[in-house]
Amino acid sequence: MLTDEFGPAGPIIVLTAIGLEYEAVRAHLVDPRRVIHEGTWFEAGEVTGAGHQVVLAEVGPGNRATAAFAERARARFAPRAIILVGVAGSLKPDVRLGDVVVADKIYAYDGSKQASDAEFARPAAWEPSHGLLQAAKHSLRGSVWTERVRAGAFQPDRLPEVHVKPVAAGETVLNSMNSPLRERLTSVFNDAVAVEMESAGLATAAVLGKVDVLTIRGISDCADGAKASADALGSQQIAAAHAAAAAMAVIAALPGDDGISGATGQEPGPADDAPALAQGPRQVNRADRKGVVNAVQNGNQTINYGPQVTDR
Repeated sequence: MLTDEFGPAGPIIVLTAIGLEYEAVRAHLVDPRRVIHEGTWFEAGEVTGAGHQVVLAEVGPGNRATAAFAERARARFAPRAIILVGVAGSLKPDVRLGDVVVADKIYAYDGSKQASDAEFARPAAWEPSHGLLQAAKHSLRGSVWTERVRAGAFQPDRLPEVHVKPVAAGETVLNSMNSPLRERLTSVFNDAVAVEMESAGLATAAVLGKVDVLTIRGISDCADGAKASADALGSQQIAAAHAAAAAMAVIAALPGDDGISGATGQEPGPADDAPALAQGPRQVNRADRKGVVNAVQNGNQTINYGPQVTDR
């Protein structure tokens, strides 16, 4: 398979850290086919209900692995964008299990200077691609996007909310309400609503490779000491399914080579073995506008753009 097989705009690279995230994304691809590049395995396919091509990879947990995979994928496929899709822990009580977080800022919280009597934070921070963030804000407004969520991966008592807020990325799994890391995140990175382990690596690779990136996370636990219990109830699968559905809605709505959105104005119907659920759209274009109007008038999904008058 040659890089130019994907057309002048290039494919969208989707990176996942673990297998259940990978499978959640793969379920949305039409006729995925294997691509092996110097021992690294990818799968390429088209997004259900849209003509956009996606190349999918499982990178493993951690920022370093993500940076290496992102650069390898960029060099091989010359993508138009890279999107990181997966699960995360919530840092805020109103960001609940099953919700989706689109990162409008990425913090690498690990950097610091250790003195004999104090620790001084030296974090790094990045912002995602403006165009991808705009696509996410518009395509995930309302509830039409939840039509892409596979049955069995949905909390029936409420629709997942979408939060466009910062995330914090490091090399530590946080599972405590009372720990030095929790205190640091609360005091130094107070606007971060989710914590995870890969986005800082993606952001680093994006700067070096000059490629647009975006992080989309489903909330699988509250980083509060109850992670094992939440995981046992299937929270990771639910969160991964919601994040994958949101990512596919964003990708489907991106403009094509002619600058026109790929959205059809009508979400794909349910597969025989994987029926869909609710409803939601993407960037406003002629085919998409109907979905946006429906979402504004009838949707019961909310999207948050960050604190306005008061902070958290």
